[in-house]
Amino acid sequence: MATDQSEADLRVPPLENTAFFSIENDDGYVRIEQSLGNQVLYTPSEARDIAEEILDAVDEAAETD
Repeated sequence: MATDQSEADLRVPPLENTAFFSIENDDGYVRIEQSLGNQVLYTPSEARDIAEEILDAVDEAAETD
C-alpha cells in the first residue's frame, strides 16, 4: 500500500548536506571524485552519458515546476 508523502518529505536537501564532487580531465579519462563513495575514472563516452542523464533529469524536473 502506498503512503502519502508531505511536501516536506520531497524537499531537495541543501547543497551543504550533499557529497562533494570534483570533475577533471585525467590523461584521456574523466576523473569524478566524490567525498562519499569510490573515486572512479570514466572514459569520455561514459562521462558524457552521465552528463546527459543529469541534464535529462534537470529537464524533467523543470517540466514539473
